[in-house]
Amino acid sequence: MGAGPNCHRYREHDMTDAFFTVKNRPRSVTGIRRTSGGGPQTLEQSIPDGDTTGVHVQGSMLVRFLGVDTPEKRIALPVADSQASLDSDDWETYLSDPFRPEFGAFDLDPSLAAHLKTRIGAGAAANHHRHAQKAGDSLRELVQSDMTALGQTAADFHYFLAFEFEVFDSHGRFLAFVNRDQKNPTVPSPRPPTYNERQLERGVALPFFIWPNIDPFRDVTLLDAVLEPGTAHDVAENSPSLKRARDFVEQARADKKGVFDPQDALRFEAFEIRYLARRQPPDRAVIDLSRNDDTLRAAQRYFEIPNPEDRLYIPQHFVPLFLSRGWRLEH
Repeated sequence: MGAGPNCHRYREHDMTDAFFTVKNRPRSVTGIRRTSGGGPQTLEQSIPDGDTTGVHVQGSMLVRFLGVDTPEKRIALPVADSQASLDSDDWETYLSDPFRPEFGAFDLDPSLAAHLKTRIGAGAAANHHRHAQKAGDSLRELVQSDMTALGQTAADFHYFLAFEFEVFDSHGRFLAFVNRDQKNPTVPSPRPPTYNERQLERGVALPFFIWPNIDPFRDVTLLDAVLEPGTAHDVAENSPSLKRARDFVEQARADKKGVFDPQDALRFEAFEIRYLARRQPPDRAVIDLSRNDDTLRAAQRYFEIPNPEDRLYIPQHFVPLFLSRGWRLEH
């Protein structure tokens, strides 16, 4: 059948839904770029050529911090559609033994299942929720401290976002390294590390390095960013931002802070809670940043690298690229 006018309108509407919304929420809301006085620029000023326009981001958006992962406060249980707080009775019951038959099939490698069984039991859900609250409190405190240092309020405070290869995640959130926006890096006080790093330094977050989003200031192509076999540790040591993040985590562990406090250490990493909730095994291969070898570990073997700052996760769709460069996938 030919595509008549009504069909054309339907396809156009469908494309708009697909590209500009995520679950009926806009990815971003923008206006014409502002002048220094705060008003909109003229079209001559804001549109330099036929495929570029200056915009001013307005409305509400979420920014997901790159390279870090903090505990979850709420997430849907596998037996229900709605989200539930991790300190609920339902989550407490689930994490006491998520492998019970009534929760359905869960195809995990026996070694990973055995590893997780050392973490389950009474109090696991409440433990996760406590650490989630501490992480949120910490970030609010850091932002408030920056407002005070800059002499600003919520009305005039701005974030600085540094993007990597991927700008949006699957939920329509920006993916970025985030800091306070400070025009002069030393006035009125030296600009601190990013919030991503400061959360790691405080021990309230764990690292979650997912290639290729590991360094916001690299000037390389995606192909050039592929690590050569036998160089992972060298790359980690020679990438300033990656090394700094890893050092922060190592020091937080040595200081027994936050998630590393032996009196109440975090029992499940946040990404573990997420895949337990979905009842789907993890699917990113892993490189050990503490070694210079040529091994890509299978996704369900991530726990064999004990320190989270030594794990570099490789999404499934990039694994063939690494294999083509000489990496070996070890199941």
